[in-house]
Amino acid sequence: MVEVIDATKLECPEPFMKTVAKLMGMKEGTVKVMFKDPKCVDMIVEAVKLMDCNVLENTKQGDVFSITIQKTSSSKTPKEIKASGC
Repeated sequence: MVEVIDATKLECPEPFMKTVAKLMGMKEGTVKVMFKDPKCVDMIVEAVKLMDCNVLENTKQGDVFSITIQKTSSSKTPKEIKASGC
């Protein structure tokens, strides 16, 4: 099951913060985050790399970005990830 975070009404860094909080709070699973602020794309992808998660999808349809992330039980959970880029 894929959990969806609809952050299309939020501005940077909120989509990033919601995504990281969700990933840090789960042991494994798949999350799809949708947002409109292009500044968050690189921030989310970088956080995913730091956490050793996998980007399954990274697309843009109209003005909505969509990133689907898979976290496995072997993924890391860093103590803190800072938002830079907003």
